[in-house]
Amino acid sequence: MGIYIGLDIIPNQIKQEDWQMVFEETLQLIQAYSFATLNVDSVNGFKRIVLERTERQNVEGYGSEAEYWKINGDLESKETGESFTLFSSLERYSGFKEERLKEDILLYYIEDGVNGAREVFYSKTQGKDYHTYLLAIAALIESRFPKFACVYGEISKDQAQKAVSWANSILKKPIDLPVRVNPSKLLERLGVIGGIEIEEKQLEALYDLSIGASDEVDDLVGKHFNMNVVRYYFSKKLQAFKSPVQLGAELIIIRFLNAGLPLETLTDICCIDSNGPKFEPNDFIKAICSTWVFVEPEIRGYMGHVKKSTDIPETVDAQFGNMFLDMGFMGRRTRRYVPKEEVISVLKGKLGDNNQFVQTIEAKYQDIVNMLKEKGRKLKEIEDDSQVKLERDFIYTFDDLMYWNNQYEISESILNIITTVKEAVEVSLSKRSDLMQIIGEAEEQGQLIKVLSNIIQEHRNLVLTRGAWDWIENETNDVIKRMVVMLLAFEDNGELRKLFRAYFENKGLFYKYMK
Repeated sequence: MGIYIGLDIIPNQIKQEDWQMVFEETLQLIQAYSFATLNVDSVNGFKRIVLERTERQNVEGYGSEAEYWKINGDLESKETGESFTLFSSLERYSGFKEERLKEDILLYYIEDGVNGAREVFYSKTQGKDYHTYLLAIAALIESRFPKFACVYGEISKDQAQKAVSWANSILKKPIDLPVRVNPSKLLERLGVIGGIEIEEKQLEALYDLSIGASDEVDDLVGKHFNMNVVRYYFSKKLQAFKSPVQLGAELIIIRFLNAGLPLETLTDICCIDSNGPKFEPNDFIKAICSTWVFVEPEIRGYMGHVKKSTDIPETVDAQFGNMFLDMGFMGRRTRRYVPKEEVISVLKGKLGDNNQFVQTIEAKYQDIVNMLKEKGRKLKEIEDDSQVKLERDFIYTFDDLMYWNNQYEISESILNIITTVKEAVEVSLSKRSDLMQIIGEAEEQGQLIKVLSNIIQEHRNLVLTRGAWDWIENETNDVIKRMVVMLLAFEDNGELRKLFRAYFENKGLFYKYMK
């Protein structure tokens, strides 16, 4: 699980001078946003991790000609993910042997079944604030080398449009959307596929390479491809399942329905065709019910509260949430509506006039409607409660504490923890412990910062910005420094770590609640 952005290239097909020019363009985007890099400092012989603004750097041992940048997060949110690195020299990306070269990078995904050609980066942003801006950099590189570079990952067309729009407000030469979130352009590029059964391969590649649910993909399938090709594709996909009520099979059935294809044909594929999966009719009926295809759009709309704007990056929590939702609410993915009476009529015509089918559909329909209304009411209550909290400028999580100022109020539950921590620090400072003895001796020798540096090194996962480190080191009040030492000396705990980091990144918060 994770929120990734990836970029692959065919280095052999790109000229070094062109690559260098694009490298310079990426730096324009880096300078326009608060991208941040994790660096390691050495203070008093001890190491610490510093989050500071991303800059171009020289590759050690290569002189000033070989450069690179590394992005780990951003200074505005102070959040970090994994490393994304880009080198100015194509020599850092191994080329292909002549016999492995392809005319279009998409062919590596289609023919080899692997992630493209040479990986430039494929790392987690975890959906943090810098995700969209990093996507803009990846889109820039693909746009400059459209057949020799490809962007992929947990991205959407709306995210890409937002990223491209931002980049185009900065760059002199505009860029385009990545091809894998642009179905019509992708289908055009798939003309590069050769050999036999070209249309079948194009349809499979369109579905496999398109990223994100898209009405545009569904429209292309319904309008561009021959029905025999479509029938063969879905039949082959469904043959991999023993039952149509398996999650994967239900997704394929929903994909068919969203393409606006005939329900009669879907029934043939699933239950009648000799080269199809030959599902049991009763199981197929249950699968159709799970799609909610016959539930009125206004009733399905009760689940609208779980939908997130598609121009906002997904998070890991959302990924887990979607997994659980798919177990009972797969129908939320269905965009098509076919009236219940029409569904019953088609199934009777194909599977026989069986009252049991009708009873199953009627009962499932009522269960789904009742469930959606009830769940929708609860979701609305949760959404309204969240909106009230947002409008009241309340802070309810440790993550938000970092952005605290006097305009915000802190929830009672967090204030209780803040009070408990302060009391624990005061008690620790009053005791004649080994640590307090070390602190006292260090103060006498003017070496308290050295003790602090030692404890910081032991907390290798503590990441602070340069500004946070500076105020701690330059603090003249030794009592404050003692408090910092005590906080760092406490047992490492995920939630408390967020509180301590908020203290260190927000000097005003520290002074108000710890001093």
